[in-house]
Amino acid sequence: EGGMAEHFGSVPKSMFTAFRCFAGECFAQSGQPIAPILLEQYGFPFVMIYLGSYMMVTLGIFNVILAIYVEITMAAAKQTEETNKVR
Repeated sequence: EGGMAEHFGSVPKSMFTAFRCFAGECFAQSGQPIAPILLEQYGFPFVMIYLGSYMMVTLGIFNVILAIYVEITMAAAKQTEETNKVR
């Protein structure tokens, strides 16, 4: 199993490992990156699923950040417009 039981032995461990990988800390206890180890064990389908999920999480986070920025900008523009109407 390549020593991956410590990272994927249960659902909570798997979720924490996935979180670590998405946050950029995707290393096994031995110091080796987890992705190449799993690539060796599971092959190309793992790479496609990993990249797809990584992209979805990254784009989702950026989408939330951008939505907050747009919402704040639109509220400021509306407030400025109302202030200009009063004058």
